[in-house]
Amino acid sequence: MSREIHQRTTLYRLARLLAAGAQSASLLRIIVKEALGLTGGRGGQVLLLKPDRRTLLLRIAEGERSADGEEVSADAPPWADIIREGKVVRIRSISSDPRHPIRERRVTVDIPLLARGDVLGVLTLYDLSETWAQHDQEPFLEALAHLAAHALHNDLLYRDLLRQKDELCTLIEVSRDISASLDLDEVLRRVVRHAARLLRVQAAALMLVDDAGPALRIRATYGGGQTWMRRPPLDMAGSFIEEVVRSGSPLALLDLRDHASDAYAQMAAQEGLSSLLCVPLKTSLQRTGLLIVYTIEPRRFRAEEVELLSALAAQSAIAIENACLYRAMLDTQEQLRQSERLAALGSMAAGLAHEIRNPLHTMQLLAYAMQKDCLRSGTLSADLEVMQSEIGRLTLLVEQFLDFARPKRPAITPQKLQEIMEETLLLVRTEASRRGIRIAKAWTGDLPVAWVDGTQIKQVFLNILLNAMQAMPSGGGIEVRMHANGECITTEIHDHGEGMPAAVKAQLFTPFFTTKPKGVGLGLSISQRIIEGHRGAIRVTSQPSVGTTVRIELPLVGENVYEQDLAGR
Repeated sequence: MSREIHQRTTLYRLARLLAAGAQSASLLRIIVKEALGLTGGRGGQVLLLKPDRRTLLLRIAEGERSADGEEVSADAPPWADIIREGKVVRIRSISSDPRHPIRERRVTVDIPLLARGDVLGVLTLYDLSETWAQHDQEPFLEALAHLAAHALHNDLLYRDLLRQKDELCTLIEVSRDISASLDLDEVLRRVVRHAARLLRVQAAALMLVDDAGPALRIRATYGGGQTWMRRPPLDMAGSFIEEVVRSGSPLALLDLRDHASDAYAQMAAQEGLSSLLCVPLKTSLQRTGLLIVYTIEPRRFRAEEVELLSALAAQSAIAIENACLYRAMLDTQEQLRQSERLAALGSMAAGLAHEIRNPLHTMQLLAYAMQKDCLRSGTLSADLEVMQSEIGRLTLLVEQFLDFARPKRPAITPQKLQEIMEETLLLVRTEASRRGIRIAKAWTGDLPVAWVDGTQIKQVFLNILLNAMQAMPSGGGIEVRMHANGECITTEIHDHGEGMPAAVKAQLFTPFFTTKPKGVGLGLSISQRIIEGHRGAIRVTSQPSVGTTVRIELPLVGENVYEQDLAGR
């Protein structure tokens, strides 16, 4: 009876210490001493199971010169059986049981420390007296182990709260540092530096989605070689990062050498790195890239580390988006300043062209009068013809420039586009026949009426048809199609000419850009201005050696949408 009273008193006292928040190390040491006093053992230990569940860390040792911090493998017997099954293991003769690492001891008891169904560690008592088991003391030992497990559990919770507090404070500090700059490159450098510091890794990289296609480009690194930054964008297809970008979920790889077919994994493996943790950079609108940390030695990233890096990535994505918006704002401001300068220059040039046009007309009239007075067979007559031709070319250039610089407001009336196209085809029929070009047309007679300026639309059709014919010096075919869908009427003009490379197509509507020896480079620019003045759109698709298609879309709306003066656009 006295033994039971002592046990209950001991449990009550220890429980009060636990509830009062006693330090776990002191409480565990008291528990080990009570267990040794009960069993007559000569030594005891509390081993803590580390988060990787593969190593036991010596936390408390009594009766033996064992330093705190020593580690043993949790996969070795008898620890593996205790951790896996969660049951008490009693070994009566150490010398006859080669599994136990403690040699030359007679009786040992290993009790798992269970809290909420999870094994947190092991209480080990050795060199026990031969009589302790006769008094049925094992339930009391299990009760002591239960208290020890809760002490460890409380300690882990406390440490976790401290860790979360530190991480939160660090994230706030990092967020302030990242957001303090609006320079995109500087923001990216700060992000990778903080990522490496927070997770205590050897290298970090930040990749952003490349504008040219479905690929990622490395934009910032920490601890990586200079070759990383010089690498071209790598295609995401078939890589592990494709799944991260698509799903928006983190991914950890323990050993990069196991992914020999993955270009991204091999890029890191070539730098001597082993493990990685990859999290997406995403805003509320889209996923913009990836933040990746690397370790030299193989490492299993814990769940809290994944959450920490994900939180950093979320803060970084906002900072990156702000920096991109700031850069876009600066670019827009510069474009506005450039537009203002070009507008002023254009106004001056338009005035100058207007002043040039009048003397050109006078020169053209005088050259015509002089030619009338000269003999047609003379040298002077031939020179005057050349002069008239060049003056006419200059006059056309001035007229087209004025049309582009000071566009006329369209005189909107309801008209049938197919009739305007028929009139345009009559104008080019002779030239097309001379060049050996066949023109095929396809549209129905019930096309709806469009509100357009017939003269301006005819000018657009004529420019495009002439360009199509000039693209086929050896003859060929042109198809003209029209169709409507209830919202707009579409005209497509397709030629089977030489086509054009992407570099030419990109500058197709740039004023004064031309590939023709005697071209001005304003025809398509004026055509685009006219179509946009009708609230429409003009698009060009082309393939070298295949041909070019020009697609014109005009809305089927009334004249009330054309209140804005085209000259003010």
